[in-house]
Amino acid sequence: MGKKGLGFLVGLSVAGMLGWALAGSVYLGCGPSRRGCGVPDGGGWYFAAMMTMPWLLVFYGDTVLRDDDWRPSLGISAGAVAGIVFALSKEPIPPRMWILIVVLAAFAIGTPLVLWHRGRSRRTRPAQN
Repeated sequence: MGKKGLGFLVGLSVAGMLGWALAGSVYLGCGPSRRGCGVPDGGGWYFAAMMTMPWLLVFYGDTVLRDDDWRPSLGISAGAVAGIVFALSKEPIPPRMWILIVVLAAFAIGTPLVLWHRGRSRRTRPAQN
């Protein structure tokens, strides 16, 4: 598997797991804590995923977020769509879940568009001596 395929898989796993974890956490809400809001009962796996998955981007972010080729970032789009589907599968859908769905949709659409635009502007910019 090439670097582009690895970038797609890393983007898919990071965005998919984060979408799943955020949707589960938003659905559960805040749990009781001495300082106001904590991880609710049953939210341990969601919290663990939210804390560990971004570390994949620390080590493999250059394979996902590339402006020379925007296609590996489609993994982020696919993972965000999976998170949206998981969020919509929760019944009943609380109003705060709609905010998460809009944010995930913005990431799904925006990430490839921004990388495509940056790569296109870099290729069309005249060389400076």
